[in-house]
Amino acid sequence: MKRVALVLALVAALWSAACGGSSATVTPPPPTGKYTLASLSGQYAFVTSGEVFTSGAITASGFSRLGSFIADGKGGITGGVEDTNTQGVAINQAVQITGGTYTVQANGRGTLTLNTTFNGTSSTVNFGIVLTSTSGGLLIDETVTGNQVSTGSGNFVLQTGAGSYSISSVNGPYVFDFSGTYPDTNNGPASVVGEFQVSAGVVTFGVEDLNNSGAFTSAATFGGSFTADPFDTSSLATFGRGLAQINGLHYVFYVVDATRVRFLNTDSPGSLAGDAVAQTTPAPTSPSGGFVFLVAGTDFSSGITRVGRFTINGTALSNVLADTNDAGKFIQTNSAINAHVTLDQTNPGRGTGTFTDPAFPNAPFTFVFYLSSPTSGVIQETTIANTQAVDVADGSIVAQTGSPFTSSNISGTYALNWSGLSSPQNNFPIDEEDFVAQATVSSVALTGVGDLFQFSSGQLQTDVAAAGPIVINGDGTGSTSTRNTLTLKLTSSKSETLDFVVYFVSPQVAFFADKDNNQGTNRIVAGVLNVQQ
Repeated sequence: MKRVALVLALVAALWSAACGGSSATVTPPPPTGKYTLASLSGQYAFVTSGEVFTSGAITASGFSRLGSFIADGKGGITGGVEDTNTQGVAINQAVQITGGTYTVQANGRGTLTLNTTFNGTSSTVNFGIVLTSTSGGLLIDETVTGNQVSTGSGNFVLQTGAGSYSISSVNGPYVFDFSGTYPDTNNGPASVVGEFQVSAGVVTFGVEDLNNSGAFTSAATFGGSFTADPFDTSSLATFGRGLAQINGLHYVFYVVDATRVRFLNTDSPGSLAGDAVAQTTPAPTSPSGGFVFLVAGTDFSSGITRVGRFTINGTALSNVLADTNDAGKFIQTNSAINAHVTLDQTNPGRGTGTFTDPAFPNAPFTFVFYLSSPTSGVIQETTIANTQAVDVADGSIVAQTGSPFTSSNISGTYALNWSGLSSPQNNFPIDEEDFVAQATVSSVALTGVGDLFQFSSGQLQTDVAAAGPIVINGDGTGSTSTRNTLTLKLTSSKSETLDFVVYFVSPQVAFFADKDNNQGTNRIVAGVLNVQQ
């Protein structure tokens, strides 16, 4: 999941506390599974988005990493490059990855350390990782050094064209979703979703929807370009790294393969980041069936998550369920009126949707989406209440498959990640929280172990045990509004119980978000449960 990070002030004491770290009080059993060091072999494009606290600073800043590393299949990192953006200040030059190490346990959990150098200064970057397959996995930034403390959630994906990338590697139609802060004088939270067509390094057509701090621009057309970095031309062929201009904004990009390109904004003071995914040809025009969606971002004062599902039949929306965590206040939408979808005939693949919760008749929910295929796409919330945008939030929309969901097919090993905001003291400061874990689901009970980084408490906790039941109540199309739920007990330096609402995309993937804060921690987090292959 991607989200707009809300950056709030931290006390100066956080720096020393974070450097100390913390570990679990419970020793987990030895892991079992099929993964080895050889499971991580090749070149991977990685991204994380979260926060950083640099030496001497008294506030945390929004922070994104985007790069490529080479794993040798034996526990070593042999090279790579990365780009970073700290609260709108991009380096605008590739940071060299000179080496590093990694570990992989049998269950796919592990660590990744990248040694970097820039302008003669060496640094170390650390991650906790969980493999979903040999083609990649989930990770969180858990760097704690004398120079900085950084966290953030993301993923890494195998690159398939190492050594032979060119500008023509980006070709055809793509759907994109970028979020972060917008590079203007306001430098506020922003979401940009859209689609573009690329040929020979030229964006021949593009259309986007922008929410810039609550100011909407709808279906705006644009052009752009893709070029090699004139100061580092070799990084294009080797790492798929180059420079792009999209609707007047500047980005560094990394090609994963023909179907995915990753972007990081380099305009000061902007920090937009995200992926573009290849769109099917012809563009999808008539989605139908059940869809699950997840958006996350900011309500301008704190975080917000909204997860739900609906059925599309022509222009009609039905079976609408949604769950919202707005700054710690949990709201359920159990039914909808005035629900419909409008497809954009001018821009195939683009559409809008709306539904009204009968409990809030004066504030209908509205969204715009761009489909990369008939079964998946990106979505941006455009809801307005009292003439004002209610949030800046975006995310994913994916077709439901494989139902009915039962204890027999919701089973196996999974990678789990959540990200968002939390305050362990249930008051300020509230800041970034990231969790990545490997888990086994059996008889609708989840057990797992992971790493938890709570920025506001300054604690990186490793080997955190997580266990609890999953309650399955269907796919959301029945007459009942009862949700699927997950109750997790975390056992680390302290024990707490978290309650989540869960929407299954398929037996292999689920979106979830927390629905209460009954242990004294105020949380607004959302995440994904992804089967291991």
